Amino acid sequence: MTISDQVLLMCSAIGGLNGLLLATYFFCHRTDRLTHRLLALLLLMLSVRVLKSVLFYFNPDIGKQILQFGLSACGMIGPLLYCYGQSICRPETSWRRLQWQLALPLFVIVMAGMLWPYHHHPQLWGGLVYRVINYSWLLYIGLTVLLVWRTQQQSGNSPLLTSVKFRPLLLMILSNGLIWSAFFFASYTSYISGALTFSVLLCFSVLTVFYRDKPMPQTPEAYANKKLTVAEAEPLISQLEQWMQHRQPYLNADLTMPKLAKQLGWPSSRLSQLLNDNLAQSFPDHMNYWRIQHAKTLMADQPAMKMQLLAEQSGFNSLSTFYAAFKKFTGVTPARYKQNLPELTSETINPESETMS
Repeated sequence: MTISDQVLLMCSAIGGLNGLLLATYFFCHRTDRLTHRLLALLLLMLSVRVLKSVLFYFNPDIGKQILQFGLSACGMIGPLLYCYGQSICRPETSWRRLQWQLALPLFVIVMAGMLWPYHHHPQLWGGLVYRVINYSWLLYIGLTVLLVWRTQQQSGNSPLLTSVKFRPLLLMILSNGLIWSAFFFASYTSYISGALTFSVLLCFSVLTVFYRDKPMPQTPEAYANKKLTVAEAEPLISQLEQWMQHRQPYLNADLTMPKLAKQLGWPSSRLSQLLNDNLAQSFPDHMNYWRIQHAKTLMADQPAMKMQLLAEQSGFNSLSTFYAAFKKFTGVTPARYKQNLPELTSETINPESETMS
């Protein structure tokens, strides 16, 4: 192997190998478990697809089982991308609602591999199966773009697509589109171009995420010391409540005031003034209020859910914090509240019907 081939091998394989490491990291990430696990599976399938193409490019005599495994992974990229998009655009989406969307294509791929294995039907896999997998991947990319577009339409003038939460999804959509194009048009360029594209995009994405939280120079706001009047505060409070109810940003245990203000399109000082002066609450207390309402809803809907999982799915990063916040806002422990649930069936636990303390 020449030096140029060695460099090409390193550059094309580095994306797939690092993709496997990132997939492991996101799968083990404790916060926002559903979203991170879907992202981990998506990165895993992309990495397998890319590494298969690298192995085949440098060793055309590679085993047919590896080729079948790589194409099978490619068949799951589209469904995983769409489910990942749903977990971000629709925070209320549960794993149960997404299972069938992943189980159906997985069942088809597994059955096709068992009934018509690659080593017995190479022309079928190299022709019809390859085209079906690639066009379905493109279809799912389009469906994910449509999902994001509809979500933006529903959010009105809110800067949804520029929020920190949506940035990884937009990067994944762009990356999938470019990688799909690189593989699909490989006959006009080079088969290894898809792997090289993945390596470049992965490095770009990591750098983007690394610098996204870098503090920006703050300029003094003209209204920094001006208290909001009731007339000024009312529409802001309404906008904040709508955002909390429909977008549920409090489910992210790492949410901070600057991040929430950026999602709302407000300066941090305005959100701070609104909470402290007009709602008489600190930012942590306000987030914990909404988290407790969500936890109470989960208790009513899924009474068998364990406390640790309940705390995580309500946006708390530890069980002790969940217990302390629950006792503060309800006056009882979560276990006692669960015991009294039959007596509370006539009470509404919707955040809109409760008064913030």
